[in-house]
Amino acid sequence: MKITFTIIAFISLSIGFCQNSKPNGMSNSINPKLLDSLYVVALNNRFDWILQSGWNYVEMNEYGTRIKNLNVSDRYKFLSNEELINLSIKEKKSLSMLRVVHKIVAEDTIDINFGNVSVTGKQKIYFYHGLRFKKGYFDIICGGTDGYKPDIRFVLDEQKNSWKILNNRFVKMPE
Repeated sequence: MKITFTIIAFISLSIGFCQNSKPNGMSNSINPKLLDSLYVVALNNRFDWILQSGWNYVEMNEYGTRIKNLNVSDRYKFLSNEELINLSIKEKKSLSMLRVVHKIVAEDTIDINFGNVSVTGKQKIYFYHGLRFKKGYFDIICGGTDGYKPDIRFVLDEQKNSWKILNNRFVKMPE
């Protein structure tokens, strides 16, 4: 009985330590200024958006709020959800908005992804937590069934100590 208890305790402790440790000392935290600069480079490398007519609206989530005053192309407008709903009501159509997010793959690899969100504003009387006169509908647009493919992948060049674009789904990268 004592041996069985010892074995079970050993296995549970070893599983607990393995789940809390990261491979190769990898951490999920990254310097926010570095992440902001990667967001700016990623947005400025989307030539398909920069060259199209009209505005590209970027969601004012925590990342959009931080990068709106940086050196981003003037083709992008950073609007809050309320501003997007009001603009949709004013223009009487659905608007497309970009949701900029990242994924830390490893200490030297970061993926920047752009999600498309459709915003439709409706104006009439609503009874939800009091009387409301407008409502917004947000639809996340499907990315397809090809599995996970990052929009732009950055890799750290340790010799130059700078981040380089390894993969850009929207621009053919030179070999």
